[in-house]
Amino acid sequence: MKLVLALFLIIGSNCIFAQDIHLSQFYNSDHLLNPAKIGDYDGDFRLTANYRNQWRQLNKQPINTYLLSFDHMFFFKNHQFSAGFLVTSDRFQAEEVSYITGNPFSYTVNSNKILLGLSYGYTWRKNIFRGGLQTGMVMSASDPSTQTFPNQWDYLAGDFNNKTSNAETQIKPSQNYWDLNLGGSWTKKFNKLTPKIGFAINHINRPKDSYFKNDTERLKARKVFFTELNYPINSKFTLLPKLLFMWTSNANDLLVGSNFSVQTSSKIVTSYYLGAHYRHGISRIFDALIPTFGFQYKKYAIGLSYDVNLSSLSSGTNSRKGTFEFSLIYTGASTIPKKVLLPCDRY
Repeated sequence: MKLVLALFLIIGSNCIFAQDIHLSQFYNSDHLLNPAKIGDYDGDFRLTANYRNQWRQLNKQPINTYLLSFDHMFFFKNHQFSAGFLVTSDRFQAEEVSYITGNPFSYTVNSNKILLGLSYGYTWRKNIFRGGLQTGMVMSASDPSTQTFPNQWDYLAGDFNNKTSNAETQIKPSQNYWDLNLGGSWTKKFNKLTPKIGFAINHINRPKDSYFKNDTERLKARKVFFTELNYPINSKFTLLPKLLFMWTSNANDLLVGSNFSVQTSSKIVTSYYLGAHYRHGISRIFDALIPTFGFQYKKYAIGLSYDVNLSSLSSGTNSRKGTFEFSLIYTGASTIPKKVLLPCDRY
């Protein structure tokens, strides 16, 4: 009961206080990472799907997160733009049985986003600069009638009694607000090395985000810094180190690690990669170790990872249990010619 309630407060606050969705495979969801990375790929269009499942061991009620994004490249007067959309759904549900009545009660929080994005890329002296904007609606909902409140505590029984009226008049079951995110990135090739650096600010418009009717609290901006490096060791092996750091107020999240890619001679599975990442925080340590595996199947990029929980929540019956994550990316072939051919007459 205590663990379920603690997780409800932590994970449920992802929707109540908008501690946003985060992915271990952050590099496989560009729309979520940084609006500037919309269109940052080699192809005409791209469709990306992500799924995250965590804490299934808690009464078999996992926290499920779904993401779907699409982007497409287009030209306007010799300028290259990319536009797309991101749809997310984050759902938490837990069930318990009251010791007093014997009746089950549940906690449910749903949060959904529909965001449109636009990015622009500009090349100057082999430096590639990108900027992006993302905006849309955030819709979240919960059912107060299935939850318990302080005035429902039965001191004699030592438990909450959900048959008692909660007497709450200022809580609303749902909320909607408009959101705005901005981002930029830079990359340049230095011989074999190709670094990429990006920075984004989410909730830059500071929307109101509360289930309380008269609350004037505004959502604080979340800053995201990421960097990655593409280093081909030779024609077959490539090292791909990555780093992500996010922070808002006193909350922060650091994720660092690397993938190791191997090219194959097959025309079906053209490459695969293995990797490991580690999640950490300035005010906490030993959060999670994340082994990763992925491969390129024709035009599909598939990624699998599992967060091995190293925090205090991994003690007891929940030892080393964590999160499964899956990503699928389909990229359409590019129609931009790689070489420019100048026809000439034969004499």
